[in-house]
Amino acid sequence: MSQKSRGLSYYLKEFLKIKIGLAGLIILAVLLVFTGIALTVPSNVYNSWFNPAVWSQNPPDVPPSWLSYFSGQYFTTQQITSSNSVSYAGGQYYITELNFSFEWSKSVIPNDVYFIISSNSSPLSMSLYWIKPDGDKIQINVPSGYYNVPFDLIPIKDSIINYISSKSGTVPEKIATYVLVTALFDSAKTNFTAVENGKYNVVVYMVSKSPMNTSNSKITLLGNSYGLMGTDYFGRPLDLGILLGLPNALEIGALTAVISVLIGIIVGGLSGYLGGNKDSVIQWVTLVFLALPALPFLVAVSFVSRPSIELEALLIAFLSWPFYAIIARSVALSIKSNSYVEVDKLLGIPSYRVFFTHFLPRLVPITIAYMALGVPAGVLLEQTLAFLGIAPPGLITWGGMLDDAYTYQAQVNGWWWWVIFPGAMIVIVAVPFVLIGFAIERLSLGER
Repeated sequence: MSQKSRGLSYYLKEFLKIKIGLAGLIILAVLLVFTGIALTVPSNVYNSWFNPAVWSQNPPDVPPSWLSYFSGQYFTTQQITSSNSVSYAGGQYYITELNFSFEWSKSVIPNDVYFIISSNSSPLSMSLYWIKPDGDKIQINVPSGYYNVPFDLIPIKDSIINYISSKSGTVPEKIATYVLVTALFDSAKTNFTAVENGKYNVVVYMVSKSPMNTSNSKITLLGNSYGLMGTDYFGRPLDLGILLGLPNALEIGALTAVISVLIGIIVGGLSGYLGGNKDSVIQWVTLVFLALPALPFLVAVSFVSRPSIELEALLIAFLSWPFYAIIARSVALSIKSNSYVEVDKLLGIPSYRVFFTHFLPRLVPITIAYMALGVPAGVLLEQTLAFLGIAPPGLITWGGMLDDAYTYQAQVNGWWWWVIFPGAMIVIVAVPFVLIGFAIERLSLGER
């Protein structure tokens, strides 16, 4: 095939014949699909990541829910139960009855129970009855400030403690959520040592002066597992953080790679082409930048200036271009020794035309290859800065998630999912670019 017929379609066909390049493209396409999904997430959901109160109804520090497929009796997932309501008038008052029911067949109890008694007006009084499968009934008094406000068992602990005391004759020394949930789900006949399986009923009676709309009322049983990747210390689902961190990682990796490779290829190409004293000066400048300690420099600058994501990409590119300049210079020197370059010089063709005609086109393949290979380096440096706690403010990053995991001692407490998934994503994002870069490099070397 002649050189003229080798257009973009030819190189694309040859690239697709390389298996690692094709695999890289497929993985990259999958990542781009998830990036598109992440960009459709509303901004209020993104911002809520930094507000722990939003996630208070999620179980904190629990592993992924798919673990229940391997050991179903010991892992429970979040269970939400809606109510059936009945209203009837009694004189000048209205009585609304909410009925919740659910089956419990696990050998472990939930992590916590949340009640949401929602109504269009505040009731005059409210009574709540928790009825176990054996018919044992617990009457619970709900403080008046918790209408339309989600609450767990702590605000109603006095009623539950009275129930425990009436059944066992003792008062627990330590009042914790686990003790309160045990009272609701363990059988009093076994002194609260065995989980009672079967159908549970919860009945709520509310008295008001006008009819009440309670359609949004529900009970949430927090499991000891959650979502695809579990939760962190604040109950935030890690799969959401992984998804929302993906566009940021790709953006800073791509920006860093494009800027640093373009600068490096142009500087290195000119250095090799010009030669002589100009080459020596450019090489000296390149080595000065190369000698700068990249990570301490980035940490110092980021700590002082708190840059945006774009400025952070520029800072990383500022320290990365010398690597590509050295490679481009060696390629330019090999091109310079070719006879057609010497012929152009003898014919008096201007130097800039020689550079743009013979050097830049031959530097394009390695430019594209190293742009792909430069993305993982940019991602890794950015995540490292985030791990050190100096990421741009208001930015969700996997390095920031790992920083939180380190702060709350996830590795000591055995919360492996908090470390494994963000760390694995840093590697997974790098894989397609490495595969594509190697495939382009192999293709360009084959052309020489």
